[in-house]
Amino acid sequence: MRLSWQRQQIRPRHRFATSGWGVDEKETIVIKLEHDGLTGLGEAVPSTLYGQTLESAEAALEVIQGKLGDDPFAVEPIVRRLLDEHDDQRATIDGIDAALRDWCGKRLGVPVWKLLGLARPQKQTTFTIGVADPELTRVKVDEALAAGFDALKVKVGTETDEDTLSYIRERFGGPLFLDANQAWSPGEAAGQIQRLARYKPTIIEQPLRPEDWQHMAALRELGVAPIFADESCERPADVIRLHNHVDGINIKFTKCGGIGEALRMIYLGRALGMGVMLGCFVCSSLAIAPALTIASLVDYADLDGHLLLAEDPFEGIERDGGVISLGDLPGLGISACAPR
Repeated sequence: MRLSWQRQQIRPRHRFATSGWGVDEKETIVIKLEHDGLTGLGEAVPSTLYGQTLESAEAALEVIQGKLGDDPFAVEPIVRRLLDEHDDQRATIDGIDAALRDWCGKRLGVPVWKLLGLARPQKQTTFTIGVADPELTRVKVDEALAAGFDALKVKVGTETDEDTLSYIRERFGGPLFLDANQAWSPGEAAGQIQRLARYKPTIIEQPLRPEDWQHMAALRELGVAPIFADESCERPADVIRLHNHVDGINIKFTKCGGIGEALRMIYLGRALGMGVMLGCFVCSSLAIAPALTIASLVDYADLDGHLLLAEDPFEGIERDGGVISLGDLPGLGISACAPR
């Protein structure tokens, strides 16, 4: 198998920000796996939240290339070995996992979701309203509602939270997910959550820093909304650790390392009676497709990374209002857009 990669630059339609950081443009890495005349594609979306950078991803790829063997169908043993050897570079492993599965589906002429024995991917996604000044926030909300999105996710943890949520609730009565991105300390989180209770959130995500995860159990007892862990939950072992401390988990492929690890987290969460959500970073459709492939197994999906872009370099994911879906194309069902 021959592995190659290149950076791609993507730009959100509007600046995308949380309580702690913001992005006007970013780069991800498109991974190509070539074998026997076919090419499988994947996308690595490194995040400094987890000690990953473009440079560390490329360094890992340099080490990995030439060591994948000659059987692309051996996805599980290949990915397991990569996880053992490059545990801190799971975004890179995710891209390779996706490329392997894309190749397998193309070789067999079937979608990856069929190879996994799953239902056709068709899932409501939230649309995320990032932190912005009041004028831009209103523009984002108006655009999302005009486009037919019927579930919104709002980044909170700033002094403008109530202005933003009041504006939304004046116009929108549907599911509202609040994501604090670690904005609060254990001492202030309960008060902040109670203050936002009147906006009737569907869930509240990652109110505390990862190291404060044990304090999230008390926030569940407030009864305002289910508490979901994101930055506190990176891989399967974290699901077990968080049991009885949170109501649910947000699984992101950048954190866990691809479809196989995500499935393990889903099954663990289900066995422990926890809610399960799939999330993403700002990225192209190529990175969203693997998560959407298994989205029929989860309660909630926040898979709008490609929908936030001014221009998506890949195509293949269909959208009808707030519902995104994949069709019957082989592999991940994603291809590069034709040059304009």
